[in-house]
Amino acid sequence: MCWLSAEYANHVEDAKAGQRLGIKKMYSHANWVVPESELKTRWPTPVCLLDGTKVLFRFSQSEEEMFHLGAEAEAVFRMLENPKRDVFEFSDGKQIKVDAMPTGVLFDVLLIPGSEHDSSVLTVASGIENEEGREKEPFLTRLFARL
Repeated sequence: MCWLSAEYANHVEDAKAGQRLGIKKMYSHANWVVPESELKTRWPTPVCLLDGTKVLFRFSQSEEEMFHLGAEAEAVFRMLENPKRDVFEFSDGKQIKVDAMPTGVLFDVLLIPGSEHDSSVLTVASGIENEEGREKEPFLTRLFARL
C-alpha cells in the first residue's frame, strides 16, 4: 500500500506485527491502508506494508460472498512493479488489488518480512490444554506445519 500513499501523504507509517488495519477509499481511484482507529477520519495516516507482509482478513458475510473467501482468510501483500499496483495474494493464488477492496475491510498484520517479531494474533499462551488434558501446540507452530 505504498505506491500511491507515499506520493500523496505527508506522513506514512510502517505496519507493525499485531496491528489491526482497514481499507479506506481516499480518492475515486485509490484506497489506502489505515489504522482501524482512523477509518472514519477525513485524512487518516496511511500505513505502508512491506512486500511479503502476511495478513489475516476478517471478512463480513457479504465480503466473503463478494470475494469467494472464508470469514478469515490469510493473504500476502505484494507490491507489483509493472504496472505499479498493490495487491493481496491469497493461498488459492487469487490476487485482489487494494483499490478493489471495499472501504472498511479489516485485517490483522501477522508477519512482516525480516522482522523477528511475529504478531501476538499468531501465538497462543502456553499451558492451555485441549479436551483430552494434553497441552496444545502454539497456533504459530500448527500454522507453519501446514505450509
